[in-house]
Amino acid sequence: MHRSMTHTATRTREFTALRPLHPLRLSARWALPGLGALMLLVAGCTGTSDAQRRATAAETPPTDCTAWVGTDRNAMMGGYRLPQGARGMGNTVCVPVLMTANRKPADYTGGDYHVSEFTDDKLKARWRACKEEPACFARINAQMQRWLPPNKERATRSTGVVDPSGKIDPEGQVDLKQIRRPAFFAKAPYNEGIAEADGRTYMVEFTVPRDAFERIDLKMTDEIKLRGWYIEGAGVDDGKGKKVRALAIMAPGGGGQLTAIQHPDEASYRIDEKTGKTIPIAFPNATTETMGQRWWRENLHALNQAGFDVLAYDRRGEGLSGGFSDTNTLEQGEDVFRALSALEGGRGLRVLTPSGQLLEGDAAKGKLLAGMKAQDIPLVLGGYSRGSMSTAWAMTKNFVAECSFDMPEPSCTPPKGLKNIRGAILLSSFASGAGYVGDSPDLADRNLFLGGMAADHHIVFYPNSSTLAGMDRWPSAFFGKGLWDRAESLEGTVAAYNRIRGVKEIVLARGPHSIETWPVSDRGYLRERMVAYAKTVIVGGRSLSGARPWKDFKSLVATTPDSWEPSSRPKAADAAAATP
Repeated sequence: MHRSMTHTATRTREFTALRPLHPLRLSARWALPGLGALMLLVAGCTGTSDAQRRATAAETPPTDCTAWVGTDRNAMMGGYRLPQGARGMGNTVCVPVLMTANRKPADYTGGDYHVSEFTDDKLKARWRACKEEPACFARINAQMQRWLPPNKERATRSTGVVDPSGKIDPEGQVDLKQIRRPAFFAKAPYNEGIAEADGRTYMVEFTVPRDAFERIDLKMTDEIKLRGWYIEGAGVDDGKGKKVRALAIMAPGGGGQLTAIQHPDEASYRIDEKTGKTIPIAFPNATTETMGQRWWRENLHALNQAGFDVLAYDRRGEGLSGGFSDTNTLEQGEDVFRALSALEGGRGLRVLTPSGQLLEGDAAKGKLLAGMKAQDIPLVLGGYSRGSMSTAWAMTKNFVAECSFDMPEPSCTPPKGLKNIRGAILLSSFASGAGYVGDSPDLADRNLFLGGMAADHHIVFYPNSSTLAGMDRWPSAFFGKGLWDRAESLEGTVAAYNRIRGVKEIVLARGPHSIETWPVSDRGYLRERMVAYAKTVIVGGRSLSGARPWKDFKSLVATTPDSWEPSSRPKAADAAAATP
């Protein structure tokens, strides 16, 4: 590491809660001021890796066709004409792909454009310039006001609306017995597989500080509680007759609520008969509290069935968890380490065992984590959509640097350095950062929004380029996404993939950001590959067998099977499917 650096600064943020998890002491001489901090740390520690050079050199061929995309784009989109059928011997069809809006200028000489030009410093500078233009400020400020906590328009606490048995006051002293257990979902019409794990499931409650927006803007100084499930596993089969106890920590998408009801027949949208466009269905409704939770619990169950202990809790500000603010993904990344620290040391921890025994503090410490220290149990971190952001921040904090981008004067300190984190599962990922926003009118203001929220409201929502910049230091990663996923372009996912030096895979589907809308077969394949990846990295595998092969961008797109999210299925394909 770059131990000879002489920069000094007063640290503006304390990272004391997790010191027991790693031996690295935080030094003031590492607290680099300003936005160049992380980039200096990355460059000073690693130089330019082969993976970074490959990522920078990767070229995306121009699209050669256009096709209609339904949810959630409702637009014509460029794509590639690809042969279909067995071994690609059938007719060709246009397969749409959402491309990157921000193209590297031909004469650019500043290094990796999508890293260097989308740092925290530069995004905040663009926001400051926007504020000087009344029309720009009015447009972006209106967007920020719609997202600022308590964010009731977008983050409704819906758990308990359909069935009051699961309703709690997340800000109060909660009886953990009132939280829905997996067995709740055994009854008709839900019949969810997760119910099988009830006898292995502990209710957990962690105590964490307020985020920067709450502390600085709202002057809130009390602590809040995060609540969820810890499901014990039997251990991952190492292929040699032994079981390896390991933990997967899984973060849901925006609005995700662990114990919220989803009716199995629910749809996320309807199609307007006149326009052919998809119209989102609002939730909660009479039968569903939050959409997507059934699919999410299937993923948790699959990991547990593969032998993993699984920790899943509602993020701050949503569902079972307390808090006013739900959008600071940088803070949510830190919560991963706070939860680990609590499970090991017991501070602020409450645990309700499967038999109904309540344990608190010292009585709860060491009860879980398979009896291991938090720095010893093999870990996989995972996240979907907004959960991919917090997961990417957690990985960056652990392997690259801890930077307080949500503070008035950001500073950076050394990474946590836990060696037992084996990799990250990123579903519908935002982790490639601000440089890879998709080329779509509704996404055009995202980076101004990002800069404004961080600079003026101390909320790091979307990642800047720092998560991407340090990925060559991550041990491994798994990516799953739709071809027209609004989170990041496929080019961004490939750039992230190219930086990973260890085990890695990309799984694609002909669908949007919301994976719960994909065909059942695509969701099943994604889950199968996700579990295979997680097992491989836990037992020390150096390669991941069974992945669909590809050699370039277009052949990666061609790895998608001829199955489509229904609202985007080509009419010709519909006709062929209807033919006897």
